[in-house]
Amino acid sequence: MTDICPFSHTSTNDRVFALVSRAGLDGKRVLDVGAGEGYFSRLVGEHLKARGIAPATVLRACDLYPHMFKYPDVPCDAIDAAGTLPYPGGSFDAVCAVEVIEHLEDQFHFVRELFRVTKSGGRAIVTTPNLLNVNSRLRYLANGFWLLFDPLSLSSHDPVHTGGHIHPVTFYYLAYIFYRAGFRAVQVHFDRHKASAIAWSALLAPVFLLGRVALYARLRRKLPAVHAENAALLRLQNGWGMLTSRSIVIEGVK
Repeated sequence: MTDICPFSHTSTNDRVFALVSRAGLDGKRVLDVGAGEGYFSRLVGEHLKARGIAPATVLRACDLYPHMFKYPDVPCDAIDAAGTLPYPGGSFDAVCAVEVIEHLEDQFHFVRELFRVTKSGGRAIVTTPNLLNVNSRLRYLANGFWLLFDPLSLSSHDPVHTGGHIHPVTFYYLAYIFYRAGFRAVQVHFDRHKASAIAWSALLAPVFLLGRVALYARLRRKLPAVHAENAALLRLQNGWGMLTSRSIVIEGVK
């Protein structure tokens, strides 16, 4: 088979695959958004073939550059730079976008598109670099740039893969975008945990604890209703997974 390179870390793809396949895929419809060369599509497709299911009966892919797609068992459709998806509403049981959203200008529009094409009761899964792991927090403190986000060319526009990390988004605000789009039961999962982040997190644990206490105290005093509404999300801000994982995996149910 033609060699297919991932544009994102293999552990991130593996985590999304585990979430998508956990309840079985027979009779389901899955969309791989921003599929690149087709690494994630191949993970799903080979899993289906091993069970005697033709990948194209379950899986569809799309990308800004569909000619780059190399997995022959699945069609890949063209999308535009705005992230508008060429499918009717309610078409898919699971819609996945692995390391895509940080490349897009209008993240609210993109997540609304994911919501639109997801079936009622279906799931959308979006991954992005975890800006809140302790290594990224320290880098931002030191030089003003998150990990995996650097100064960009001001004289050219590259909306995708090379140099295209144009829109960093933290866990809380991505979860907020999901809720604004209409998703419910928004959850966060993590891929791999970085050894250096584990060490830094243990060392700086008192700092994060004090920060959490101060935030909660201010919110309870000034915005008690907002604090109550956000309690579940706020507990995750300085949780172990958030402090140590490379990427976050946001899952929303329609």
